[in-house]
Amino acid sequence: MNKLRKTLLCRASKPSVLAITLFIFCFNACAYDGPLIDGHAHWGGSFDTANVLERYRSSRVIAQLVMPRYLGTRDDLPTTDEATLAIAADNPSEIFVLAGMQRPDFTFMDWNLPTAAAQKILAEIDQKLSERKVFGIGEVLVRHWAYAGDGGRIGQHAEIDKAFDSLFIRQIAAVAIRHNVPVVIHMEAYPELVNQLDQVLKDLPTLKLVWSHGCGRLDPSGIRNLFVRHPLLVCDLSNMTNTGGYGSGWPRAEAFTAKMEVDGRFLEAYQQLIIDYSDRFYVGMDVAHKSRWVMQQGNTFERRVRRTRELLGQLPHEVALKLAFENVIKLFNLPISVREVNHNASAGQLNLGTR
Repeated sequence: MNKLRKTLLCRASKPSVLAITLFIFCFNACAYDGPLIDGHAHWGGSFDTANVLERYRSSRVIAQLVMPRYLGTRDDLPTTDEATLAIAADNPSEIFVLAGMQRPDFTFMDWNLPTAAAQKILAEIDQKLSERKVFGIGEVLVRHWAYAGDGGRIGQHAEIDKAFDSLFIRQIAAVAIRHNVPVVIHMEAYPELVNQLDQVLKDLPTLKLVWSHGCGRLDPSGIRNLFVRHPLLVCDLSNMTNTGGYGSGWPRAEAFTAKMEVDGRFLEAYQQLIIDYSDRFYVGMDVAHKSRWVMQQGNTFERRVRRTRELLGQLPHEVALKLAFENVIKLFNLPISVREVNHNASAGQLNLGTR
């Protein structure tokens, strides 16, 4: 079936028997089946490396952009940049590492009075970027809601409440700007934080900022307004599928919390935003914890991938390719040839084209 026929079938929407039949058919036939790069992955010390990589390969997700998770528990051990880089060295075409920022040193620190330990970490990150060991910085936890049942600030996945317009954020930004790499943040879209982000990006117009989880689950009109003002702002769509994670309003939602899709169909305003700003989005799975790799049902890695493919199939093909892998390669300057990935995909091959 050619791309035109697929597009016509996937957009059938009239309330007729034919349209309903085509709608059901499209959930299978029109799902994007090309290469994917997970633009928002994590690694922890309890992950089964062989199992994780095999599940990526089985799902035809050809690579992952990994943010090491320094936060952890006895049952879900933390890791380090160095340990993750060692795994990447054994799998050089599949794992690309960012300098990990989910660290205990930052969680309870006053971000306008950064500690000596924080300054040491930033100096180490600066060195890793100079040596081209890592491809960016993240994920910086600015405003993070505690997981349900985890007990707020002292819970396993703590409530984190920081100001974005802070000395520490500006120090991180200075390192990123010096090396021309992106910074990835996690920040729920409280209006005051949106205003702070707006001000920081006005002050630092060369900062490449990735605001994860659909720009903090901000509504499409709010994202559009920020895109107009800040040409280097990007939204990753990690875990925004309505399959049980952030895209389902988990672990909680406020009046400003928006969804991207419902029951496998893009909300119209969100879909149009992606089409209008197709260079400013990319996909990710955000499987951050051991529990998510061992769970047998629910918001599993495979379910997130399947739903992501269904949603990409509702976009023009050239837009789907951008979100699937092209944008993340270009933004993070990954040593992957977009042309070769496309060529290999056309030939039915899943291996990456390195450059």
